[in-house]
Amino acid sequence: MPFTLAPLQKEDIQASVEIYFLAFQNAHSLACWPRTPSIQAWWTEMLDNELTEPGAHWVKTIDSQTGELAGFGKWQEPKPGVSVDDVLPEWPREADGELCQRTFGEWARRHRDLMGARGHWYLEIVATHPKFQGQGAGSLMLRYGTERADAAGVEAYLEASPEAVPLYEKFGFREVGRTDTFINNERVKETWYRNLFMLRPAKRHEEITESGLV
Repeated sequence: MPFTLAPLQKEDIQASVEIYFLAFQNAHSLACWPRTPSIQAWWTEMLDNELTEPGAHWVKTIDSQTGELAGFGKWQEPKPGVSVDDVLPEWPREADGELCQRTFGEWARRHRDLMGARGHWYLEIVATHPKFQGQGAGSLMLRYGTERADAAGVEAYLEASPEAVPLYEKFGFREVGRTDTFINNERVKETWYRNLFMLRPAKRHEEITESGLV
């Protein structure tokens, strides 16, 4: 199925939040975020605030035949010499704030410890509607950032749920760490959840030349 890549717009945000909750059905997402109107409103406000964030590249994939939003993602461009920001937001009341703080806090610290102040492209979020998964929409959004990382000769970094690892590996990402979290709340009972940290090395100039980027 053909898809078109374009910048995410303000009018896409509500549909993007709906796609996020449909796409992320793993134990961590379900435990953190009850599927309620107030949680969706919090996510909508967060995406709206971050849409014009300096250095943020928000992208979307569109079904070329129907114009339907198929997925969205956020790449953060390199900030050479600046350590990774590990400041977390204030979590909404209905969320599992303790779990959010524990997991997102650890993931942010691991990102900071692994990458330090090295400039790199960071895939902060990517989500594809379930009915479009496995058809190339996600690959378009991955390619957006990896091509820019290659052109700049820098690394790329992301956090991954296990089910997404094969796609990321196809684009050259490799595991550099992992963490396992025990989850037990009213929505998810006594479950272990694994999150992986993945790095894509910077390409040498000759590799970039061979790929046709220069």
